[in-house]
Amino acid sequence: MFHADVISSAAPRESKADAWWRGPEYAVTAFWLMVLSATIAYGATVANLTLTGTVAQVLDISVTPTAASGNLDLNTNQANLHVADVAVISNNAAGYGVSVRSNKVTNGNCAAPCLYSPTADDSLTFSLLRNSTPVTFSGDTATFAQTIAPSSVGGDVYTTGITYNGETALLGAATNYGEILTFTVSAN
Repeated sequence: MFHADVISSAAPRESKADAWWRGPEYAVTAFWLMVLSATIAYGATVANLTLTGTVAQVLDISVTPTAASGNLDLNTNQANLHVADVAVISNNAAGYGVSVRSNKVTNGNCAAPCLYSPTADDSLTFSLLRNSTPVTFSGDTATFAQTIAPSSVGGDVYTTGITYNGETALLGAATNYGEILTFTVSAN
């Protein structure tokens, strides 16, 4: 038998034996395309969240008078009579200062803090005390408290007292003796 080879100009056809390696090639290509798309879709594997905040300055003062402050017996001798509590709240790390000003000295009624009556034109000088320690005035103002740290969480409370001797003074009859002390807090 005669067997003739036919020559064709068309590209040779692959046999099944030659195409075995193309299956894994397609699988490997598909795998890398999935990895690449997952990397693009998910990005980095670690990310940071930075949290920041601010705290506003707290600087507050309050004066709570005692019952005695509105009913002073000016004919007696009083030593460190508790007349008020001064509370300060401050979150300033450098601390705070509290000054106190005498209204009667400012107005020229007295040379030192005093209980003054415009009706009798008479006065009784007193000493101001913070936690039983006398406060020294220079003119109409004194440093009541000075700290180098913030207040405690609930605030710092100062017991305020006055000392006077009405037994040695013959005050003019009047019911309007008084003084206004103004407390001011400031951050250091």
